[in-house]
Amino acid sequence: MPEYDLAVRGGTLILPELNKEEKLNIGISQGRIARLSPEEMQAKDSLDASGLYISPGFIDSHMHDEEKEDGESIEKALLRQGVTTAIAGNCGSGPLGADILSFRRNPWLNLGYLTGHKKLREASGVIDRYAPAGPDQVKTMKDLLRKELQEGSFGLSIGLEYLPNTPISELEALFEVAVDFKKIWIPVHIREDGPASIRATQEILNLALKWPLRFQISHLGSMTGFGQIKEVLEIIDKARDSGADVTFDCYPYDAFCTELGSAVFDPGFEKRWGKGKEALEIASGPNRGRWLDEEDLYERLRQEEPECLVIAHVIKQNEVELCLSHPECAIASDGLLKGGRGHPRAAGTFPRALRMLRKAGCSWPEAVRKCTSLPAEMNWLDKGVIKEGADADLVIFDGEKLCDRATFSEELLPPEGIKFVIIGGQAAVKDNEVLGSPKGKLMKRVPSRE
Repeated sequence: MPEYDLAVRGGTLILPELNKEEKLNIGISQGRIARLSPEEMQAKDSLDASGLYISPGFIDSHMHDEEKEDGESIEKALLRQGVTTAIAGNCGSGPLGADILSFRRNPWLNLGYLTGHKKLREASGVIDRYAPAGPDQVKTMKDLLRKELQEGSFGLSIGLEYLPNTPISELEALFEVAVDFKKIWIPVHIREDGPASIRATQEILNLALKWPLRFQISHLGSMTGFGQIKEVLEIIDKARDSGADVTFDCYPYDAFCTELGSAVFDPGFEKRWGKGKEALEIASGPNRGRWLDEEDLYERLRQEEPECLVIAHVIKQNEVELCLSHPECAIASDGLLKGGRGHPRAAGTFPRALRMLRKAGCSWPEAVRKCTSLPAEMNWLDKGVIKEGADADLVIFDGEKLCDRATFSEELLPPEGIKFVIIGGQAAVKDNEVLGSPKGKLMKRVPSRE
């Protein structure tokens, strides 16, 4: 009988791609699942998963890990909640590889990067976020994007709400480069939230119907969760039925978070959301915990601390739940921290979403699919399933106890119910404790696919 490096015994496997549960033991060798069987296995080490569920490692296709000086905080927060693979650089903020990869040689989870439209503009000399790029700048952006994709970037991320006057022609010039590459994707933070999110979504759907590229509409609930989600889901379904290659994701919170100095908080936001500064909570920096309805605080911090994070408590909870319940909605955290501070989605998204989906009537395989095989398929990642030959990235959890604990005042509290997180066949987390050294890998899209 062969001896495996690790045997995981007694647990109930959640097989999302097969929509079923099955009680099997897992034999792991050289970082991969070597055997699935009800029979006993000989191994150098073992984990007892009796009474627990075993899921593929969660996949977060939308998070932010662009700050050179602190990748550890966000990576560990995601890891403790069961994320074993993550893609950073969303919302147009993805850095050029030369600026970030040397700082991420040994990530705590499997980590890949997107190339950001905003960063391409800045590297080409376009500093004014309200100005379109000129012809020479667009050419430079195209050359830079080609180089990044050739060197393993997972795709082009776009943040139109942050660059609100960007013409479609500027984007399409970049798509002319993107179509030369296979299995990339284009996540988009749409141009407008609130009532205008319907037309902003349609803008992307029109592009998806025109271009042979995969588009992913980012954090859909936070953009349309003001009474528009039902209509937006309907037009997405219609576009998909018409051949548009478009996907979307959502996180399970009724508040979003971004930088105060961004165009999102330009004057007039109160009309879009039906709420004002009293709903805006400072999430990072020396003023953390204060609210922006304090006298002159909004105006002062927009000038003096534009990079401080602000949590906007403005989304309708029932809209978020409706978005999450759509069968093709992937779970993604949009995790973002500055100085280890920010929104609780960085530490609680996946357990919170799973609990909400279970409460809504989803089976475990249906709910777990949204965290594993669905985002893997959406983003062409060879992950998200439990089968022989697959990477041994696993989450072992107590289905009765699983829940998030992170709050807006204690945003990094780890969840309850997760017993082990395994990356590449090695235990990376045990009972909320991150074990030893980093076990993730810096991932690159394989250029040979072209």
